[in-house]
Amino acid sequence: MNVSDLIDRVDDFEKLTQKEQVKLIAFFHCVEYSKEFFTTTDIKAEFEKHSLSLPANVSNEVLKLKKEKPAVLISGKSGLSFQRKAKKGLEETYLGTTHKREISTTLRDLLQNVSGKEQKSFLEEAITCFEVKSFRASILMVWLLTIDTIYEHVLQVPNIAKFNNAIQAHGKYKKITINKKEDFSDIKESDFIELLRVAKLISNDTRKILDEKLGIRNSCAHPNTLVIEDYKAIAFIQDLVKNVIEKI
Repeated sequence: MNVSDLIDRVDDFEKLTQKEQVKLIAFFHCVEYSKEFFTTTDIKAEFEKHSLSLPANVSNEVLKLKKEKPAVLISGKSGLSFQRKAKKGLEETYLGTTHKREISTTLRDLLQNVSGKEQKSFLEEAITCFEVKSFRASILMVWLLTIDTIYEHVLQVPNIAKFNNAIQAHGKYKKITINKKEDFSDIKESDFIELLRVAKLISNDTRKILDEKLGIRNSCAHPNTLVIEDYKAIAFIQDLVKNVIEKI
């Protein structure tokens, strides 16, 4: 679910107070990009991106939200974030049961855009994990599917030569030559993404998406106190399928 879709769920959005608009835009931004933290710059960018009237002073509206009792927004080293109770209230309002049913349908619609019987089966299993609320599992499976899809792309001619040249230029893995899928196993995933960029097999925008999603994947792969909400899994799956798997 993207910011535009969520705005459409709000009756008379532009008639809301500027404070309420800033709150919702910040929340919708976090939902689409699966983020915990954001900045006033992120909020301004969303207003401009969706051709909405920009509040006269976004920073002042943010300050009002921080001063509410209880606070809606809180500040930390990584930026602004929603206070836990406020966030849960927004999730219940805009990401409720009806929304979850719609998202399940939306995710299943992605299946027709994935080529290959094995890939389609893998994505279907990932979506099933999402539907039974195994959000970590769905994230891990879609990441594996994405990486496997990229491996297949790299192994094609002339991509494989470009990638092996990038390995030599990068220096860290000079002893490795890629000939088959198993050869990728000795390359750290973060380095693999960088090598794809060096080889010009992905755009810089795709690199940014992969770097961000790798961080989420790593958080999901280890026991910790991180709570994975459904909207995070939704954003993760949609972003990788639409912007990486479909475009490779």
